[in-house]
Amino acid sequence: MGSRPKIPIKNIYYMLSYAWGILEEPETINVGSEEFDNIYNLLSRIYINGIINLKKRGFSRYYIDKKELTSTLRGKIDITSSIKNQSLQHGKMLCSFDEFSENIILNQIIKTTIGLLIKAPDLDNSLRKQLLRQRMYFTGISEIVLSDSLFSLLRYNRNNKHYQLLINISELIFKGLITKEKENEYIFLDFIRDEQMANLYEKFVLNFYKLHLDNSIYKVHAPKLNWDIEAEVKEDDLLLLPEMRTDIVVENKAEKTQMIIDTKYYSKTLVKGNRSDIEKLRTSHLYQIFAYLSNSQYEGKKEGILLYPTIDKDIDAIFPITNKRIMIKTLNLNTEWNNIEKRLMSIID
Repeated sequence: MGSRPKIPIKNIYYMLSYAWGILEEPETINVGSEEFDNIYNLLSRIYINGIINLKKRGFSRYYIDKKELTSTLRGKIDITSSIKNQSLQHGKMLCSFDEFSENIILNQIIKTTIGLLIKAPDLDNSLRKQLLRQRMYFTGISEIVLSDSLFSLLRYNRNNKHYQLLINISELIFKGLITKEKENEYIFLDFIRDEQMANLYEKFVLNFYKLHLDNSIYKVHAPKLNWDIEAEVKEDDLLLLPEMRTDIVVENKAEKTQMIIDTKYYSKTLVKGNRSDIEKLRTSHLYQIFAYLSNSQYEGKKEGILLYPTIDKDIDAIFPITNKRIMIKTLNLNTEWNNIEKRLMSIID
């Protein structure tokens, strides 16, 4: 069984920053030169620094609906409920009013996440104490049950954009680092799931090129390709074909070239066949990139790349196949970040 790609925790932070499109955050939420031995320590440090910046800006507040039993008129009286509860007999009434409050979903998610990080295994004691101190600032804010639907409903604008990094970390912790809740106790994973890392790897590479390539020359996108069908096919039959959704496509508008990049996050780049001990490419990966190139309608030179993380060795292989150029390349994520940037740029060059 192959080992997983080795990635320094700090590099995961940079990958997350690219994947989430929040590269300005490392400037304001600096993890410094600390060495992090597990993902929880890194995310806790980012979270603590993020909350400190959040406090400087002030917590966001919105008007929220609130109901309160009071002897002083406030907002609208809920006559029906007041009569039903017989509160008028005691000189009180149930009033509905809007309150400008910090007890909003964004702040509730942060407070809940602080509680999760405090329970994280092998968390450094000094970080746990700092998280406990930060939680004191959320005294008037309720905790909330985290769910997929909760995160999917969130929307960001210029007034709450500064919350996005912290909320993204909360979502990562919920989806990638916690398996489930059992009897009010969360079960933590040792590391990010391979599926989460595969998605992160893909989004990181895509957004890296979007940011670093000159958009007057390059077009970076992830289009869905259509099958190059040569005759009329019934609509119902078309639905049987699998989707060809690319990971990354880089088009050079000046040189009229198209590079289709398929990221593959696997514990082994090469595998042994059933009839031989010689390690080879996965057949399905090669067929997939070949299908992308064969069905691309781009009018210009086309080439495909299978981009794996480096496991045992670096690979730079080129295969000219039926007028198509297919390259197999690896990206070493276990190195200094500037080496990763240089490697990605050299692939395009």
